[in-house]
Amino acid sequence: MIDLPKLNSSKPQRLSAVLGLALDGSRLDGVVLRRADGSLQVQQSFSVTLSLDPLTNDPELVGREIRNHLDAAGVREKHCVVGVPLKWALTAHVKVPELAEADVASFLQIEAERGFPCDVTTLLLATSLCRTHAGERHATLVGIPRNHLALLEQVLRAAQLKPVSFRWASRPCSAPEPSPSNGVLALAIGESHVGLQVTAGGGVAALRGLEGALEAEGGERVLHADVVAREARITLGNCPRISRGRAPHPHLRPARAGPETGR
Repeated sequence: MIDLPKLNSSKPQRLSAVLGLALDGSRLDGVVLRRADGSLQVQQSFSVTLSLDPLTNDPELVGREIRNHLDAAGVREKHCVVGVPLKWALTAHVKVPELAEADVASFLQIEAERGFPCDVTTLLLATSLCRTHAGERHATLVGIPRNHLALLEQVLRAAQLKPVSFRWASRPCSAPEPSPSNGVLALAIGESHVGLQVTAGGGVAALRGLEGALEAEGGERVLHADVVAREARITLGNCPRISRGRAPHPHLRPARAGPETGR
């Protein structure tokens, strides 16, 4: 899993309840989870379409719209875990040489400065390390514009919410495989794109949002299987860490229910 850091870190809290929100295009899905008997139980859920864009409209107005939706759904929980669109992600890959563990972080920082097409100080960075069958280590670097999360945090505060953490809204659910010789290619169908994740060697080998794989036609979402297949082949071709191991097992998961056809 690659989680995103908050702009302002705070001490981790053990909460009895939390509101999960997932933003994907104009779609906002939510679920309230409450801890009971050592497990989390779903208390409420809702799904709405936002008329305002959190990145381009006034945060106060967007926050007010979200607050109105929460009130209409009867949601009172303030602490939230927020899934952000995968299309906000910038990714880069790098082979990690044999280094002392204390030097790995600084090496990855330098590689991020080389690999991303922008000033890395404008990004919040997260990494995932994986190991090949030959014992080589590779890293997937993921960056998200700080300004995107800053605006989203303003929106959430305007909605009277307290974000606990940020994650990817359309990230496929597949746990990293412990064996470098095995891999999983997982797909998650979102509102406007398909999320693709390759896990292998104990980490995330690739993470992408496939644009053009979904189109709206006559009130239905049309999934272009040929686009998905082509982009999956390209992604696997850029994953040398698993190319000589066993082929990844495909796994498809709809991100949410809705009208959908395939081609």
